[in-house]
Amino acid sequence: METFPFSEKRFASLPPARRHKWIAIWLQNNYEELLNRRFNDKNLERFFDKYLSVRSWLDEPNASIRKPRSYRKWLEFVSEHFHEHRRKSGKGLAEANFLPRIITGDLQPEGPWNPRIPYRVAIDHMRSAFNVGSIIRVVDAAGFESVMLSSGTPGKETGQVRKTAMGCAEWIPQKKHKDLRGALIRAKDEAYTVIGIETIADSFGYAEYPWPEKGIVVVGNEEYGITEDVMKACDDFVHLPMSGFKNSVNVANAFAVIAFHISTIKNL
Repeated sequence: METFPFSEKRFASLPPARRHKWIAIWLQNNYEELLNRRFNDKNLERFFDKYLSVRSWLDEPNASIRKPRSYRKWLEFVSEHFHEHRRKSGKGLAEANFLPRIITGDLQPEGPWNPRIPYRVAIDHMRSAFNVGSIIRVVDAAGFESVMLSSGTPGKETGQVRKTAMGCAEWIPQKKHKDLRGALIRAKDEAYTVIGIETIADSFGYAEYPWPEKGIVVVGNEEYGITEDVMKACDDFVHLPMSGFKNSVNVANAFAVIAFHISTIKNL
């Protein structure tokens, strides 16, 4: 258990927002210790008593707080109070501040990645590490072969990509290409059809499109979509039909819908 880094007197000298900030940091560190099961019952007792004590330094109410009675309840307890203090610190909560997810039911990777279907995804000039990480995680779940990245697109060398991919970036094959268009054209020599996800005239609804035996699904930039050069390498385009006022959804969400559709029809 990580000890609280302030005495009551030193803690009282901090501005209110910084007090909540330091409690959040302390809770985050202890959450990670708890997630790795580095606590015993005695540690948990001390941690709980200390947390109540620190709250009393803030004049925060403690009457309704109950000691958790299971490992899962402890994780929920620390997480909820972390987010409470993070909010009260005035910093808000960005994606980077979320605590590590509890992992249950995952298979342990043995040997190289073994794809289920002969499909790849090509990510063209994407800026968001969170979108890239989400796409890599879907590649794992849908059984695609690999990820092709344009230069400038964050890959597994980026911490936020690895965090959002939830470990998948460690085994999903990735390759960066200075000339993504050229790489896509060369892939056609291996019988891959290149399909862009783009809402343009004459694109197919994804459910009506005759998905080929081998394919590369291309996703583009969050602001302007697939670059003009890469669009010229695409054989076809598909889109998600929209029922609301907006003309599109988040690019990682769109890829997830299409990837699972392909995975389903190819694994029948």
